[in-house]
Amino acid sequence: MVINWLGHSCFIVTLKNGTRILFDPYDGSFGYTPQDIETDIVVITHAHFDHNNLSHVKGDYTKVDTEGVHQFGDIVIEGIKTWHDHSRGAHRGPNLVFTLSINGIKLCHMGDIGTIPDDDVFEKLENTDILLIPVGGKFTIDAHEALQICERISPNIIIPMHFKTPVSTMDIAPLHEFLEAAGGEYDVSHPGKCYLEIDKASRKKRTRIVVMEYL
Repeated sequence: MVINWLGHSCFIVTLKNGTRILFDPYDGSFGYTPQDIETDIVVITHAHFDHNNLSHVKGDYTKVDTEGVHQFGDIVIEGIKTWHDHSRGAHRGPNLVFTLSINGIKLCHMGDIGTIPDDDVFEKLENTDILLIPVGGKFTIDAHEALQICERISPNIIIPMHFKTPVSTMDIAPLHEFLEAAGGEYDVSHPGKCYLEIDKASRKKRTRIVVMEYL
């Protein structure tokens, strides 16, 4: 699969068979410029403006925005209920964590998870290969909470998202706070591009953080 970061928490994943899966498209109110994107499936983790803007999503797509298992041939997408804050949704509502499983690879997009999830959630996230996780704090978990989740899940690749960039006007922490908190616990890769190509055979022995660039 090829994972392309479009900024903030928005990714488009292109599978070997050509199927495109778009996660959390945003609007243009906080610095990033929405792109017209053709997709086959669009996954929405929660109903906030920086995650659920469909006005630039093109094609005859299927929307997935509910809890439970959604199957599309060999593609299995599961929505798992979590919370957007530390008060079981009292301040920012629910959040869906989604897993995508195909060809022996399991990817997890954590949306705007706002607290360390319960053990039953971690059980569903076992054997995650690629973890897309927010690290900017304030509206989501912060750097230290993100690291606690990474330690519990133990993915092969960690891709940070939802952090402050020169483009974003959102009041959240920059990426370096997460990288500094991680210290030498994980290898860190700076490929200098906005995409990552991976299959089961190309996984590394040690967990690594892959820093994508918004291009």
